[in-house]
Amino acid sequence: MFRHLIFILLLASGTVHAETSLRINNKVLTVGDSAVRVLQLMGEPTIRAFPNPQTGGLPNNQLASGEHWQYTQNGKTIIVTIVGGRVANFETLYQQ
Repeated sequence: MFRHLIFILLLASGTVHAETSLRINNKVLTVGDSAVRVLQLMGEPTIRAFPNPQTGGLPNNQLASGEHWQYTQNGKTIIVTIVGGRVANFETLYQQ
């Protein structure tokens, strides 16, 4: 039973990767780039999520802290975390 648990944990850990840069064709996005640059290189996200709901302060048309922009490309899902209008993190989920 213990071996199966270890195997499942190793399998799960291999399917999510966090990066500090992301190659888009012949361009590179890096942590700290603007949300506008993400839109220029990747287009509109398939899903735009707000994991920490906004409680006020910013108009609805402005970026709230902690947006997750999700893109599906070539059998993988890329999640770009935007905080304060800048890229804070990239995650790549590989579909098996």
